[in-house]
Order: sequence, then C-alpha cells, then structure tokens
Amino acid sequence: MVGTGMAARFGILVKGGGATMEAASKIDVVAFDKTGTLTMGKPAVVDSYMDESLDARSAGFSAWLNASIQELESQSSHPLAAAICAYIREHRQADTALSPQLLEHKEMPGRGMQATVLVPAEFVTALGWPATATSARILVGKDSWVKDEGCAMPTPLEMRSRWSDNGYTPVAVALVPIAPTLSGSVVAAFALADQVRPEARDVVSKLKQRGIEVWMISGDHPAAANAIARELGIDHVMAGVLPEQKSEVVRSLQQRGKSSTSDLQLMVPGHADNTMVNSPDFGKRPATLADISAEPLGSRMTRWIPRFGRSSASKTKYHPYAKVAMVGDGVNDAPALAQADVGIAVGSGTAAAMETAPALLMRPSLYSLLTFLDLSRTVFRRVKLNFVWASMYNIVCIPIAAGILYPAVDRGLPPVIAGLLMIASSLTVMVSSLSLKLYRERKY
Repeated sequence: MVGTGMAARFGILVKGGGATMEAASKIDVVAFDKTGTLTMGKPAVVDSYMDESLDARSAGFSAWLNASIQELESQSSHPLAAAICAYIREHRQADTALSPQLLEHKEMPGRGMQATVLVPAEFVTALGWPATATSARILVGKDSWVKDEGCAMPTPLEMRSRWSDNGYTPVAVALVPIAPTLSGSVVAAFALADQVRPEARDVVSKLKQRGIEVWMISGDHPAAANAIARELGIDHVMAGVLPEQKSEVVRSLQQRGKSSTSDLQLMVPGHADNTMVNSPDFGKRPATLADISAEPLGSRMTRWIPRFGRSSASKTKYHPYAKVAMVGDGVNDAPALAQADVGIAVGSGTAAAMETAPALLMRPSLYSLLTFLDLSRTVFRRVKLNFVWASMYNIVCIPIAAGILYPAVDRGLPPVIAGLLMIASSLTVMVSSLSLKLYRERKY
C-alpha cells in the first residue's frame, strides 16, 4: 500500500497493486510502441502526391477526392488521420458542392480506413472505368494493405525513395471499383513525420545501463521505424506489426528469455518488402525471405529468436523466461499490454489502452517509467528486508516465549512481555515500510 501510494504521488497509477510492482521490479525487457509513446503523437504531413492526370481528364476530381478523404479520416481517432484532415483543410481545396456520399465506413485496425463511396459519373470516365462502375471502395492506409487489395502503385519511384530515406510514414489513398474483373489503383499518397519525445533517447540509454533490453514494436513502415530507432539508440525493432501480432511478439520475447548479448535477429512480419532488423545494421534482407514470408508470425519469431538451451556460435546465454513490460498508448497496443507481464499505458493514450494496462503514467514524460521501475525495485527490496527481519525476530523470540531459557534461569518469559515483544515485531516492520515515504524521485 505504501508503494502504490508513493507511485501515485509521482503521477503513476498502479491498478494492479503489489503484484504489478513485484513484476515491475524484475523486468528484463521493455518494449515500446512508436507513435504516441516514443514520439509526441502529433504527426504532420510533410509531402504529398496526387495523380494530376485525373484532374486533367475531369476538372474537380482532386477537390472531390480531398473531400472524400477528409470525410473518411474524420471518423478515425488515429493521429495520422487527424494530421491528414488538418493538411487537407490548410493546403488543399475540398469541393463542398460535390459532397461525398460515404457508406459503411470501417476502421481496419493496424491497416487504415475504408468506406464505400458513390463516384460521380464524370469521374468514372476519368478513372477509365465502365459507366456501370458508379461505386467504389476508398482505402486510406498502409501501402502493404493497399497492395494486398490488388491496387497498382503509380506513385513516382523517386518520391517514394525520398520518403523512405527520410523515415517518413507513407499513407496511400486508393479507389477500388465495386465491379467484377476491375482492379483499383492508388490515386493519392501522403508522407507524414512525427517528432521524437525530447527525453526518449535518455530514457532508452538509462534502461540499457540498468541491463534492460529495449525493443520497439511498431505497426509503422519499416523505414520510418528504423529511422526513429537509430535516432534513439534502439537495437531491436519489429516494424509492420498488426495489432493482433503485437501480443505474439511479446509472448515470444517472454518465452525466448533474456539474452546476455545483442546479436539477435528478427524477421519483420507483414508484406513482401519487409526487412530483417539486426543490431546495429538495419535493413538486412534474408536470402530466404521469399520462402518464409508466408509463415505465421510465431514460426518466424521461433526461426529468428534463439530460445533457451539452443547452441549458438556466440555462446549467448538465455534465461528460460523473461519479464516483459510493454509501453503503449493506442487501441492497437491493448492486446500487447494485456499479454505483457507489466502493461504500462501513457496517460495521453486511448481509453482502451488505459483500461487494459495495470499501470498508467499520468505525467507527459517517459521519465515516469524510470521512476516506476526504480520505485518498484526499492519497494521489493524493503519487502525482502522486512521478511528477513521478521523471520529472524520470530526464530529468536518464539523459543524464548515458549520457555527455552527456563532450565537455565529458572524463570519463564511473562505473558505481558511476550505480547509486547510480538507488538514490537509488527511495529518495526510497519515503521520500516513507512520509511519508504522518504524515497525521493531521481532528477533526470
């Protein structure tokens, strides 16, 4: 109780009580989400692409498309969606006369947004569709998802290469006609960048100094995730991970155990152009990627994460089980927060993340994570000290109270004195526990 009270004083809500603090005191691995956790969660559009040939064929197409994108993205709470809406409002013309008619909009977790849209007749001709194709699915989301839907990617290669080199997050916009034998294509794209939290690099460094492995598990594009990881000094990255796969990654980290070296190799799950991230060289591609790309994530994790008891040329040592903490802020992180030994939600996150995680950082700073781990270790050092003291006290005093000294001194311990000694034992443990209130948060 004293420990959870002290945590609350430092802006850390521990809903799991002592069990959560005990697990936090033994953490071996800390896994971070990227957007909104390691970054500020306020991305902005820095570049964009629009198929200008469609505007040339039918004036007003781009304005109608912008209005459709804005209408669809306004239904999402994701930071990327909010950034795209803001960009369209500020930099592009959205046609309010041709109000888009969106039907059955749906959020696809870890992928993007989709809806059915009625396409005006003049734009159907510009798209090269038959006159009967008057409705289409509009997709706004990941490149990999759009590719999986069979859409062509006409975005200029030079532009896409520049976005990748700069670590921008690409968001594709595609129209897929609802008609047999017709395939869709990407008609627009956005590049977004997010600002790294100013304290993130220092937090990662201090976690490493404590012997804790640091991972990034992100659903973002590998290029964007790797750029942030390099900036923060994170050696282990899993990018392009879907929400349901994040919990599998955490489970695999738990089962793999804690390594004594950093020469781990991981397969990035997702689409065909995934990369394998290896410390310190990002972007290595395994020769057998084509052969194993269809495997389930669990199989790929088993292939690339050595487990306890396996031989290794580098003689890496592994513990049979690792205590993993997951730090996240979004709906997509909820399964991983529930799977982790300690789920830690950032206070600025969504209600789903805060409801799932047994620990909540209320302050807008990742330094609270260091305070939480340090306080948990301090609390359980005191628990162990109290246990040792109480055990030794009782081992000595119970035989005396039972009369073990009676043959030597011809006297027994009066019941009143025995009762007072028992009270003294409880008082010393209580005072020892209350002394935790003298704990002071470190200044970082």
